[in-house]
Amino acid sequence: MEYLNAVEAELKSVSPGMEGTLWSRTPGNKFDTIGDDPASWILQVPDCWGWTPSKGVPIGAEKPGIKKLLGRLRHNLAQASRTVDITGFGPPDMIGSPAGPFPDGDFIDAMLDGIKEAVGRHEEGDDRLIVRFMTGVVGVDRTADPWVFRDALIKRLGTLARQVDLRVCSMTTRGVSSYNHTKFVIVDGQSVIHGGINWMTNYYIEEGPLFSRGFGDTAPVTDLDIALRGPAALSAGKFLDMLWEWARTHAGWVKSGWIKNRKQYPAWIAVEKPSPPAEGWSLYVEDEEDDSAPYTPGDLQVISVGSLGYGILDRDKDSTYERPYAEREDQAASYLNNETNLDSSFMTVNPDANAIRALVAHAKTSIVLSQQDINGFTGLPLMHALFDVRLLDVLAKKMMDGVKVRIVISNPGSPDYSNISSVDVAYKSLYQRVRLKTTYDAQAHRLLRHNLQLAPLRVSDEQTWPGGYKYRLHSKVVCVDETAFYVGSRNVYPDTTQDHGFIIQNAAAAALLVEHFLDKQWLYSRNAAICDWEW
Repeated sequence: MEYLNAVEAELKSVSPGMEGTLWSRTPGNKFDTIGDDPASWILQVPDCWGWTPSKGVPIGAEKPGIKKLLGRLRHNLAQASRTVDITGFGPPDMIGSPAGPFPDGDFIDAMLDGIKEAVGRHEEGDDRLIVRFMTGVVGVDRTADPWVFRDALIKRLGTLARQVDLRVCSMTTRGVSSYNHTKFVIVDGQSVIHGGINWMTNYYIEEGPLFSRGFGDTAPVTDLDIALRGPAALSAGKFLDMLWEWARTHAGWVKSGWIKNRKQYPAWIAVEKPSPPAEGWSLYVEDEEDDSAPYTPGDLQVISVGSLGYGILDRDKDSTYERPYAEREDQAASYLNNETNLDSSFMTVNPDANAIRALVAHAKTSIVLSQQDINGFTGLPLMHALFDVRLLDVLAKKMMDGVKVRIVISNPGSPDYSNISSVDVAYKSLYQRVRLKTTYDAQAHRLLRHNLQLAPLRVSDEQTWPGGYKYRLHSKVVCVDETAFYVGSRNVYPDTTQDHGFIIQNAAAAALLVEHFLDKQWLYSRNAAICDWEW
């Protein structure tokens, strides 16, 4: 378990006081497969690799990856006996918006189908099923009304609503730049679906309203989640308890219940009085008097690691961590903003970036990144840093050691799923960091040509989706040596949201991830590569 050991050592150095809440390493997990398909824990969308104009792209929920994902959502949620946690992120619900702040369309249909089946099995006298929905919203959003969403859920649940304890929250922790960005479905603290997929039908499944920018039928977003069972799900739930506790203490406007008003409104929560009580917000507190055997369905070790963004906790008080030296940190600054590269305190409560760097630093032969971008959004209003200086430095060092690096990103250009105007921006960022370690320009370019593959996404031999729409990539996957990998909601570019992910070392599983997703992605994307060491 050398890769996990390296990541764990980094986490203990950066965030020792956050072990057990913000991050943890757990044994006893398994990949959540269904039937005899060993790769069924990989939930990729739309899974339309190699489409052609003659056969077209399946419409709506008939896309193979979407059909599989919706089926898995129903299946997992139908197993719930105690608790359900669903989290997401959404834009303001206004004219022209491709989505709203809460799960919609086929996604919420599948979720409610599963919840109804679970509740339908409850017998009279059973405790109510606790169902929590949390969405992250930008600070200016006043459309994310949790009471409207809660009331809609109650209406759709019908008489079954009496057996469900619904808790709905929309939250932001700093202005327009820090909010929940996780995409969880956790059942009973035992099973978890998580990754990059937003619950937005208009991006992944169906066409949206007039003037929207979704194109879920003709230009579905490429993305990926994974499904796990075991203590890793409980670890993820403990992370969510931290977010819910923050929301409880910072709720600013409540129509029912007992929560104190605030002058600012960083969190809105809809609950039914008197549920939950003041002490009832944490769902994943382990009972010390419970002598039953812990749920350990397998032997897989998983590191669960999250981030708190800004506004929840300033620093891990038990940490003495200070960021390591990095030459020319100013190369990544935008509008004088470079906080994610300079703020050591931020790193102690956002250790997932350190964990990913530690994973990459341990690579011996290969590194594969499937990402929306490696460059941050430097424009208004976010003005994030241009790149993670230390991550690009690790990639530069690895390439100097002969490690092969492959990076696939979303197709550049506003206003699609990209932070940059051209793939050349990503290449230049890598070149700048490599150049610091070489004696002349040509040497840096030669090093990249011999060790880097860099391309925008393609999913077939066609250069665009039908209708000329660009391919968009939203996955957050890092795989090293075809042995260990990260999947979650954390982008590798500078960001300040609340995120989470899993780091797993398992060669057989990594091989499936490579076969079913990463190699298929490169098979077509290499046709658009601007750098390929195999040329």
